[in-house]
Amino acid sequence: MTECTAEQSLPTELELADTVRIAKRPRLTLALVASGMFMAVLDTTIVNVALPAMHVSLGASVGGLAWIVDAYTLSFAALILAGGVASDRFGAKAVYLWGLALFVAASAACGLAPNVGALVVARFVQGSGAALFLPASLAIVRSTFDDPVERGRAIATWAGIASVAAAIGPVLGGLLVQGFGWRSAFLINVPTGLAAFAGAWVVVRHSTRSVGRHFDWGGQLASIVALGALCYAAIELPSRGIAAREVWVAALLAALAALTLVVVERRAQHPMVPVEWFRNRMFVTMNAMGTLVYVGYFGLLFELSLYLHGEFGFNAREIGLTLLPLAGSLSIGNVVVGRLHGRFTATQFMTTGLVLAAVAVPAMAMSLEWRAPWVFTYAAMVMFGGGTALSVPPMISTVLEQVPGELAGVASGLLNALRQAGGLVGVAMAGAATILAPHVATALWWVAAIGLVTYAGAAGLAACAPRVVRAGR
Repeated sequence: MTECTAEQSLPTELELADTVRIAKRPRLTLALVASGMFMAVLDTTIVNVALPAMHVSLGASVGGLAWIVDAYTLSFAALILAGGVASDRFGAKAVYLWGLALFVAASAACGLAPNVGALVVARFVQGSGAALFLPASLAIVRSTFDDPVERGRAIATWAGIASVAAAIGPVLGGLLVQGFGWRSAFLINVPTGLAAFAGAWVVVRHSTRSVGRHFDWGGQLASIVALGALCYAAIELPSRGIAAREVWVAALLAALAALTLVVVERRAQHPMVPVEWFRNRMFVTMNAMGTLVYVGYFGLLFELSLYLHGEFGFNAREIGLTLLPLAGSLSIGNVVVGRLHGRFTATQFMTTGLVLAAVAVPAMAMSLEWRAPWVFTYAAMVMFGGGTALSVPPMISTVLEQVPGELAGVASGLLNALRQAGGLVGVAMAGAATILAPHVATALWWVAAIGLVTYAGAAGLAACAPRVVRAGR
């Protein structure tokens, strides 16, 4: 009788074990895809503290350094919409794995690059891989969590890890560059990426495909030309001068390509982004807000690295450690958003965070310029990082709530394309300020002014969000 009872209880135990595994699988999936995304975002910032070492090792000019940073951002921004369409068309898991493989191979090429030209090309390929797997990772998260509340928390975690990657990049980069040279900042992606690839191959489940999605080759080509020409004009203007023919040609080409993109998308049978989305005022407002935040954030991060090296004589490790409060506040801010999800509205999170960050920008520049005690600089960094962190997760969640679930990859691609384009413009403007300003302290104030304007503008958009909803209704 006892044996019979034991045999009858065995299936129940197995079922319980299966239930536990199913419960753990979404969290494991989130951790795996977030690790790949972590590397993609990390490489947008980790290179900043390596700039002085690259300047010495490769003989790179300020314009060359800006190209090293922006080549990645350029391909990332230009191709991420195609990555979103591919994610919906061929399945998020497949696109995630292909993009991650390309990213790892390009990271190895970056670490082995013999000169500036080779490094810029490898960075472009690296950004192309990231453009494939980053929107796929968010689409995987959205399809993995069925419960809206759990999905909201998962997206907040995803966004939080992205912000942590953006913040920890200077710190990790400083430690790697100072200890092992600038090439280690890229080579670290190889073992990490291979581990993430293997885990995703086994754990991530296959998602549904939107067979009706097609590539919009005309729109994709026009967007690449527009961003590439804009990037060239912005980076080369300070060194070549306002009268340079090639700068004017690039600016004109960017304008014509942007106009062509609008015409092509309005007439395309299968546009990269559904045109009706741009009639959704909340969707447009949130994307504009994200773009402004990235202009200010990445421009300031670029300039801070050069300022700390030029004015204080800090090496890569010291620059990274100095920026540690910024990294920590970004991390803590995203944890706070995840814990308080549902207790406050997205507008309250975004408006409060962006106002704090806007106030912190001039405070940070002032404390550095006046050589105030470091506690004041660190306090300003905490305000800036924490305020930025409060705004990003609710902004991403709000964007994804505006679109059908099967098109989450495209929505994610557009959001990240616009944010990366903002980062590209921010770095180009910071590079121009560094070249044109009489000394690096003046350049810091110029970049701080840009950051103040962009964050204040983003806060204004966030505050208008409730009125946008009421008007839409």
